[in-house]
Amino acid sequence: MCAAGLLAFQERGGARVGEASAVTSQERASGEPRRPGGIRLRAILVGLALIPLNARWLIEIEYVRYSDNATTAALFFNALAILLAALALNRLLNRFAPRWAFSRQELLVVYIMVTAATVMAAHDQLQILFSTLAVVVGQATPGNLWETEIHPYLPPHLVVLDRTVVDPLFWGRTSLYAAGHWRAWLGPLAWWTLFATALVWVMLCLVSLLRRQWDAERLNYPIAEVPLAITSPGFLGQRLLWIGVALGAIPQAVNLLHSFYPALPHLPMGDRYLQPPLPWGQVYMLWIPIFSYPFAYGLAFLLPLHLMSSYLFFLALSRIELAVAASYGYTESGRFPYVMQQTTGACLGIAFVVVWLARGHLKTVWRSLWGRPGLDDSDEPMPYRLAAAGFAAGLAVLVWFVVSAGMRWQVAVIYLSIFLAIVLAVARVRAELGLPTFELYRAGADQILTRLAGNRVFTAQEHTAMALLFWLTRTHRQFPVMSQADALQIGRRSHSPMRTLPLIIMLASVAGIISAFWAMLDVTYRLGYYSARFSTVPVFYFGMEPVLQLQSDLQIPHPTDWGTVGAYAFGAAFTILLAALRTRLLWWPLHPVGYLASGSVGVYRLWLPIFITWLIKATLLRYGGLRSYRRALPFFLGLVAGEFSFAFLRTLLDLALGLYLPPGSGLGGL
Repeated sequence: MCAAGLLAFQERGGARVGEASAVTSQERASGEPRRPGGIRLRAILVGLALIPLNARWLIEIEYVRYSDNATTAALFFNALAILLAALALNRLLNRFAPRWAFSRQELLVVYIMVTAATVMAAHDQLQILFSTLAVVVGQATPGNLWETEIHPYLPPHLVVLDRTVVDPLFWGRTSLYAAGHWRAWLGPLAWWTLFATALVWVMLCLVSLLRRQWDAERLNYPIAEVPLAITSPGFLGQRLLWIGVALGAIPQAVNLLHSFYPALPHLPMGDRYLQPPLPWGQVYMLWIPIFSYPFAYGLAFLLPLHLMSSYLFFLALSRIELAVAASYGYTESGRFPYVMQQTTGACLGIAFVVVWLARGHLKTVWRSLWGRPGLDDSDEPMPYRLAAAGFAAGLAVLVWFVVSAGMRWQVAVIYLSIFLAIVLAVARVRAELGLPTFELYRAGADQILTRLAGNRVFTAQEHTAMALLFWLTRTHRQFPVMSQADALQIGRRSHSPMRTLPLIIMLASVAGIISAFWAMLDVTYRLGYYSARFSTVPVFYFGMEPVLQLQSDLQIPHPTDWGTVGAYAFGAAFTILLAALRTRLLWWPLHPVGYLASGSVGVYRLWLPIFITWLIKATLLRYGGLRSYRRALPFFLGLVAGEFSFAFLRTLLDLALGLYLPPGSGLGGL
């Protein structure tokens, strides 16, 4: 069997959904978007106009209220809801003003732009960075000694050290535009915008270099299938779809009514745990999460059966490990049996397998860079020479930035190499299998380096730089590369001009970065972190976590953690072994990504929807075959569309009426 089969998503009897089809008179009559040859400027302008509004919405809902986590799932519910609203508006335009109607490609470009901008303003990206910059200065007191132990090592070009500018962020009742606030932030945020832009560019070049190889391995991009299916001609006319939409929306509607009228029933869909008795109750990963969001069933239905069965097997095995260890007194988080550390090693193992599979493709690309016979890149998002040179140049900018933040260049290179290896792994898993969510909590490059070498190998400035880069390593849940890979797949499948997409993605990303910083500054100066309207998450989790870890590293030396190092090595080696067995033994049932996902807290929260969906899908395929699977697919996508659409409407109602619905009252907890 060829090496390309090592990780490839091969659902038995599977097929892509939402394939593009030719324009017909029936398509136009039904109100479905037409498909002209290219993307008109107005679609890009509409996308740009939506980005600041989207950033403000996201910060209000996810950062201030924390009522919903719009960006912790693989599919952003705001982007999908905007796409559905655009489809409804486009139906009216097709009926009354056909000249103004948007094509399918243009609607998908708007979706791509909103997604690219959202990922930068997301829960796991710039929200963490901004909170860290505010907390490390604004929460310094004589009691915690941050001013003497930490502030001397803060790079002044990256942090605002003026307390008269930072302190009003906590008290509020002022303005970004008052007392020179915006001028003080302009310099540091310009540097961070440069870094974030370079990061987006490096990831875009990386996915452009690997896109053809991933196509050769027949990756299916399940998350990209959702917008492709919804915008495909005739898909919205299916009855099962609307049944799914209704069932997906009902829980959100009931819970919204409960918020207004507490006497009405409440449907608990997420953020509930069953805690086992002691000693097992002392281990958080032995708590049993009960999350049952309808969208999770819809996205899980896109997962291949062999992945779901592998995940459930390794999940049970890892919980047995934890339970046995707890019985013998090993209840400390992050210690024996090192389940999370095994997951980190598995991630590095996946990265190795991805590069190994692509070695032939990369050699051919390398030859083509020097004018030798190679690959025809005329249908690629960017020429291979540009992608390779852009990757190298962008990486150089990242290294230079991290060095300016306080790292030695050797440490910066190793740090970024580990970070990009994890990015490559999670991007590949997303493109191949489309897990509903993923979380590798506090197990990134900073933790790997300090566990491998001990924390005294690194200088105080290097620990400080790692703390400022905490937003890159906290959860590894959302990176631009994931949405970029989906965007390129959407573009290819919808026959959009591929060479235009990288420009559109970069434009939307830069606009998203600037809009995110503006929205956070404006809202926080107006309300204040100490306001009862502000959730505690930005300060006590996003901000405090890296600063307290930094202070601990500066105060308490620790040597190499050999147990963790062994878990890294075992996780990587076992993952590579599983991948090799899947190559050589056709009957081998266990997928390496199942092992990786079993240690992810984010995926663990959705074990119940994955298990139930696995039973449903296995039954459909066994007794009804592919035809039954295809007939059921619109229903499950309807669950996603219904819950996401009503959740978005509920948040708009919250903003319009100033309700400030309580934290976790919507789609949260992932």
